[in-house]
Amino acid sequence: MKRIVLINNDDRALSYGIGSYTENLIECLKKTGFAFDIACLNADVHELKIVDHSRYREFFIPAFAGSNNKKIFSYSQMLPFLFKELFSAGDDLVFHFNYFYTDTFIAKLKTLFNCKVLLTVHYTEWSLILNGDFRRLKSLSDKVKNGQTISPSEKGLMNVVRTDKDIFRQVDLILFVSQHTVKTYSALTILKESKYTIVHNGLKDTYRKLSRRQKSAIRKRYHISEHETILFFAGRLDRIKGIDGLIEAFQKVLRLKPEAHLFIAGEGDFLILLSKSRFACTKITFLGFLCKSELYDFYNIADIGISCSIHEEFGLVALEMMMHKLPVIVTNTGGLAEIVDDGMNGLKVPIVYKKGKRTVDSKELARKIIFLVENPGEGKRLGENARKKFLANYELSMFGTKMIQIYNSMNNNS
Repeated sequence: MKRIVLINNDDRALSYGIGSYTENLIECLKKTGFAFDIACLNADVHELKIVDHSRYREFFIPAFAGSNNKKIFSYSQMLPFLFKELFSAGDDLVFHFNYFYTDTFIAKLKTLFNCKVLLTVHYTEWSLILNGDFRRLKSLSDKVKNGQTISPSEKGLMNVVRTDKDIFRQVDLILFVSQHTVKTYSALTILKESKYTIVHNGLKDTYRKLSRRQKSAIRKRYHISEHETILFFAGRLDRIKGIDGLIEAFQKVLRLKPEAHLFIAGEGDFLILLSKSRFACTKITFLGFLCKSELYDFYNIADIGISCSIHEEFGLVALEMMMHKLPVIVTNTGGLAEIVDDGMNGLKVPIVYKKGKRTVDSKELARKIIFLVENPGEGKRLGENARKKFLANYELSMFGTKMIQIYNSMNNNS
């Protein structure tokens, strides 16, 4: 029997993109004859916890005490033997990693099981360190190739890239969620063409067309007046999500459009952002983490959706907005640049360099926001086209079909 084991890590990404990816994949796997399980590593439990669901099991594996390199290595050495107790070696096993784990862990799995190993690249460590500045990464890589001296911090960064290369060498197939990541690793010459493919994320179409009365009811529930123009952002409150640039842009918008109100959904360091929002504090609302139903409430009543990351591997939030017919404004970077066609199904703003750092062009972002506020007909056109692109390219059934084809191709006898 073919058994798929999805391997996750218990961190906050499970509440955002990787969590949504896992939910969608479960939805697809339930419709197949495959057996499947989920293993959640570094879970906040004191001992192994097993939860039986109707179609699959979920294993919560406690974290190894401490976080230094030696203990992380010990944890990765121990896990394959635990897996040996949890999963039958007689199954046609496919281990599907949603995180980068050590190459030693993957190598040991392959010695203990007759299995195949997949890795989905949801994010890259180097991009988190450099805020997606590939120009700097390529320059550093060229320095190393030319034998030039680099600093200790630069050596640490190159070790991250080297670790990625080691992991890529061990897995049977790498799944990238967007083209730009392939281009990045190809430029660093650490990819073999036969070992990767691109599988865009997909979403279950949950859009419901609401009447004006229903939208008014949602506004009333959240005490939002009818005359306010709702700008909506959702994502972790990290610098890489471009939130600083958005707040700066919004304060420019308010000078001409005082009816605008910015709602920000997501967890993070509110104190720094509150200090930056001081002169617009009555016009910016921090919502914290929203459950899916609350998030979709705001997608349904918002006038403009904004996803202005400095770097984004894919852009699931932007896709959710497009599914809900929201006119979206995104930064022209990473996966966001691939999802949105400027002027067709959304608007793009550039990433610029300020004091040597990548940042959102806040002036251009403000200009695009004002344009959509002043031209609701254009916003409606963009939103309708956005939904059409979602249905044509990113609806869940297409993602599911591609993933099932990939799992079926993983023949452990080859």
